[in-house]
Amino acid sequence: NIFEYDYLSYKARCDYKDPNMDQSFTMNVRMKRDSILWISITAVGFEVARAILNKDSVKIISRLEKKYFVYGYDYIKKLSGTQLSLLQIQNLLTANLLFQPENYLSTNDKNKFKTTEGYIENVVIIDEKSKVIAQVLQHMIEQSNANVVYSDYKKANKQLFPGKLDISVVTPNRNISFMMENSGITVDVIDAFPFEVSSKYEKGN
Repeated sequence: NIFEYDYLSYKARCDYKDPNMDQSFTMNVRMKRDSILWISITAVGFEVARAILNKDSVKIISRLEKKYFVYGYDYIKKLSGTQLSLLQIQNLLTANLLFQPENYLSTNDKNKFKTTEGYIENVVIIDEKSKVIAQVLQHMIEQSNANVVYSDYKKANKQLFPGKLDISVVTPNRNISFMMENSGITVDVIDAFPFEVSSKYEKGN
């Protein structure tokens, strides 16, 4: 039940919580598999931030601060507690496996499989129809983990796509809760991933 796509776009209603923040907003998500992840965040009808991830960098525009930021993938590690590639981030969002299927081993639970790649242990739980209903990432050295639960699967291009994701991240420094309710899922070709920084914006890092 791998969700197959070259291009993918959808809208997500989101709730985000950490020790210092509790916010609700909408994300418009566009992606080209293993190439680009583009996100526009709106709140109260206005775009407040835009981000684009490629294989090498993470770029963010903050409309509220009138600043832009450019990061390496260490920024993703700081947020998630785990070093993830662009494709692995896309796989987490689309309920696809993080690693090659043949690398996973069965466990005593017939619906649970796991693999260890480097310092990361990935546990996958499937239902009776082989849909992925949860993934757990555990960093064996840094004692951090991310847990993603998938539910409310919907038909999209004759495939099943998770309508809801509940993501929790626990690191030694903080805990994060992130919920996404997805709609408007399409795999049509995407012509543009617009990301232009105004000359009036300052670099924030």
